[in-house]
Amino acid sequence: MEISIRQSEQLPQHIENLAALATQEGYIFIQRLIDEFQSGKNRFDQTGECLLVAYDGDKLVGCGGLNQQWGDTEVEARIGRVRRFYVHPQYRQHGVGKQLLIELEKKARPFYSALCLNTDTKSAAHFYQKQNYVFVENHPNYNYFKYLIA
Repeated sequence: MEISIRQSEQLPQHIENLAALATQEGYIFIQRLIDEFQSGKNRFDQTGECLLVAYDGDKLVGCGGLNQQWGDTEVEARIGRVRRFYVHPQYRQHGVGKQLLIELEKKARPFYSALCLNTDTKSAAHFYQKQNYVFVENHPNYNYFKYLIA
């Protein structure tokens, strides 16, 4: 399995296949990625933002986005948000998610001092904890956080 991670300026071909898989698992956020991208609401095209996609050959097997995290304080202005992160079920436990997240973090470092995200599944929480994200209780916008070291 030779996974390649690429930055995408457009919605990748076959994103609908990932959206269908995610929906079958009860996750609507990949469909939301498509809807928001098409409407222009979120195209991951602001300063410090990007959409990364993971391929096995020419098969789309994952995606993850990086957005600015809007906050009220100067500190929160330097926080990026991991969004729309999804790996094809057959490719989990094979390092694809870790590879994708490492690339997102590399893209984030020039712009952000930390990353945050929100997840409500135990498997995703376990994955992020293994990547040194820390659970944050009672924050209104996210529940995992990681400082980026330059």
